[in-house]
Amino acid sequence: MMFRLLSLSALATTALVGLGAPAMAGGCYASSCYRAPVSNCGGGSCYKLVAKPPVYGTVDESYVVRPERTFSRVVPAQYETVTEKVMVQPERRIARHIPAQYRTVSEKVLISPATRRWEVSRDAYGQTTGCWVDVPAQYGYQQRTVQVSPASVDYDVVPAVYGERSRRVMVSATRVVHETVPAEYATRQRQVMVSPGSQYWARSGY
Repeated sequence: MMFRLLSLSALATTALVGLGAPAMAGGCYASSCYRAPVSNCGGGSCYKLVAKPPVYGTVDESYVVRPERTFSRVVPAQYETVTEKVMVQPERRIARHIPAQYRTVSEKVLISPATRRWEVSRDAYGQTTGCWVDVPAQYGYQQRTVQVSPASVDYDVVPAVYGERSRRVMVSATRVVHETVPAEYATRQRQVMVSPGSQYWARSGY
């Protein structure tokens, strides 16, 4: 850009030199323009080189202070103790034998049936007589044991016995967790050129 400005300045100088030739031919010199009235320059014009400095401004820009980072960490398995009800002894059935029941009873029994026999005897006069004599049946009582109820088996139920026990169980398994820390940014000011400097020829006030 500076080379371009210098080229333009060179062209302007060449043009002004060309323009100043007639003035110099007429007796008007650039140095005399500052010392003599314009009328003495034979109607010519004088120029002066004006330089404009470049204009700078300030802009805000963001930059990365610390880039994004990813960390990995191992989360160990988690355990806890639980209490649960367990059977110590199951339900049981115990057989109970009930013997047969007996009792003694008395009953009338026939000892001898009724009979009839022939008996010969003498009467009061000494005579022999014969008679049929009825002999009644003879009964008696005897005891015997009879079964009231037969033998049987009954069962007694013993309920189950329960208790409590504690055991350690895994709640969550071991895992790897990835954590990302975002990048950190900051703002800084930087000076930039808003417009470049320039040079040009301006008509002088004389």
